[in-house]
Amino acid sequence: MRIISLKKDNAVSLAEGCGLCLGHFDGVHRGHLALIEELKRRNKARASRLPLGVFLFSTPPTATLNKAPTPQLTTLDEKLRLMAAAGLDFAVLYDFPAIKDMLPADFVSKVLIAECHAKILVCGFNYTFGAKGAGTPADLGRLFATREGHDLSVMPPVTDGPYTVSSSLVRAMLSGGHPDDAARLLGRPYTLTGEVGEGQRVGRTMGLPTANLLFPAGALVPMHGVYAVTIRIGKQTYTGICNVGVRPTVATGGQVNCETFIFDFDGDLYGKLVEVSFLYFIREERKFEGLTELEAQIRRDIERAKKYF
Repeated sequence: MRIISLKKDNAVSLAEGCGLCLGHFDGVHRGHLALIEELKRRNKARASRLPLGVFLFSTPPTATLNKAPTPQLTTLDEKLRLMAAAGLDFAVLYDFPAIKDMLPADFVSKVLIAECHAKILVCGFNYTFGAKGAGTPADLGRLFATREGHDLSVMPPVTDGPYTVSSSLVRAMLSGGHPDDAARLLGRPYTLTGEVGEGQRVGRTMGLPTANLLFPAGALVPMHGVYAVTIRIGKQTYTGICNVGVRPTVATGGQVNCETFIFDFDGDLYGKLVEVSFLYFIREERKFEGLTELEAQIRRDIERAKKYF
């Protein structure tokens, strides 16, 4: 995916026009994917096709606006990778602090039209923009869609049974220990990707060695506990269990991490990139009286996970 930073360079010219999806896109869930599909559909209806992209902020707006920023479902790199896989050509990265006080009319005329040369816009029904989020899709219709050759599509909510698909609901499901429900809204399991680091090697003493990952700064940490997971290592995918938490039986005041025991795997993973996908919540994390009790519980967890698979 091509990255365009309008404040630094414009190496990839958009002067001939483009189509843009608007939103924060945390998680790139089914609602976001519906916006991308609508943008592609609108583009196909044109006599001449335009490059299609997304307008994104390089840092989450809540990191600037809130004392306690909203935990993120995806890093910027993950977001870009998922959008490229969905068929977008480029992403415009903009600095949120530089734009947060801009009036809605100025954002449309100076940024979307003058700088991005947008001809097609697609946004969700609840999209807001401009200073204090004062701009609405109705304002986009008035400020953008009334111009000749400019097309706007405002998408209705995507639902899953009684649920309206949203990033906030996905966060609530993961925080409540429901990764399977979150996966339905995302369209894929929630994942943690990172390099395997050194642990305390407690699992190895039990014959249950684990791969240890840390959550990126600002990332959504699922409910502390044990999960049935899949683990992708290179092109191979394995099953296993992981514990998300602080390991209260063997550590005090520890950093939250993800310890994964991989079924039917024997190898050195230190320093290697792996991807852990959370499928099913087995139990909450708790402190045991000692390693013997902990090992017995882990082996019960393994049996429960194998029955799930």
